Amino acid sequence: MSAVQRSMTWSNSIADATNPVGIVGAGLMGRGIAQAVAAAGRQVVLYARNADRASDANQRIRTSVERQVSRGRMSKDQCGRILDLIATRPFTADELSRCGLVIESVPEDRSIKADVLGQIERAVSSSTVVATNTSGLAVSGLAAPLRRPERFLGLHFFSPAERMPLVEVVQGKKTSEAALRDGLAFVKAIGKVPIVVRDGPSFFATRVFAAYLDEAVCMLREGVEGERIDTAAIAVGRAIGPLATLDETGIALNLQQARQARADGQQARFCRPLAEPVLKVLVESGRCGRGRGGGFYDWPARGERTLWAGLRSLYPRADSQPDGRAVELRLLAAEAREAMRCLEEGTISSADDADTASVLGLGFPRSLGGIASWVEAFGINEFVELCDRLAASHGERFAPGPWLHGLARDGAGLSKYRKTESES
Repeated sequence: MSAVQRSMTWSNSIADATNPVGIVGAGLMGRGIAQAVAAAGRQVVLYARNADRASDANQRIRTSVERQVSRGRMSKDQCGRILDLIATRPFTADELSRCGLVIESVPEDRSIKADVLGQIERAVSSSTVVATNTSGLAVSGLAAPLRRPERFLGLHFFSPAERMPLVEVVQGKKTSEAALRDGLAFVKAIGKVPIVVRDGPSFFATRVFAAYLDEAVCMLREGVEGERIDTAAIAVGRAIGPLATLDETGIALNLQQARQARADGQQARFCRPLAEPVLKVLVESGRCGRGRGGGFYDWPARGERTLWAGLRSLYPRADSQPDGRAVELRLLAAEAREAMRCLEEGTISSADDADTASVLGLGFPRSLGGIASWVEAFGINEFVELCDRLAASHGERFAPGPWLHGLARDGAGLSKYRKTESES
């Protein structure tokens, strides 16, 4: 861990609790971030597009918090304090000047974000830190039109933001060390766990999770039964399978992310080529995800979800089906291979951060210790051999390169990528 990560001294503008935290965008993520900040005792101003959306956001937050009370997750007093600390109102740039930190949380569309970020920057003081909650758009690209890119960074919260503990803190090319310190200190102050990631396509968590989800979709295309795929993921400790997860996160959203990556001129490997054709077919069939009527699954108001019957006609079942363990290993290897690429390329600085991000942000089975720990437990040599076999059967994406072969040869595993006691 760097000296920047160890030093959590924040600037006066953010540390001053009389300065509210501004959140621009009152959708699912914006509302969740607002709840997380208010739960830590900080005043929040949540800005929506107009008065109707502000009123709707306020009611949705109230419903969400009261649901936590009914489930015994918080007291009525805590509920009241959270609601008292959140003000929802139509977006106006005038009030942003009071905020020490402003988080943009509008849809994952570069042009929309650029417009909103420009309005924010023109309204805030020169000391205000401006952050984007993007899950994959390059922070440096979003910073390019800004006048003060040194005060801009990424704070990637995970959904549901009020409960998920991980936040990726993304340092753009021009993000200052002071702004990075502020971001880290803020994340810790609201009770979240930060990891610093290097700016780049999809950062760490989204990139690794996409590899896992997309491998599942690829198997479906090949004729592997959907039930077999999701059952295999649950067997190793996932709460739900990858196809159900895609429904939960939104088929249309995942497709939009793939298209945005292509529009940004990213390398083909970051444009989700395995999954995009299937996602496109589902969206065109009106299957946009759980929140919009169903996706891979039908989601009844009551009772168990069932795979959509139309999948069988789109992707017929192959006569020969892999056994459960083969599916488990293929899903694990897809995710782990991408995590190892991120470690090799410096997207994350340590195997410890890979473990933290995978467990706290991606739902990787805690019993396996994290994605890097799973590779170590499986054995580096055995992992390389597994990747070689999968590359021969399913494609070059699994192929272990010189770096991974080198790890296998030197016998030290990932020890050099583990934090020392002084860095922890």
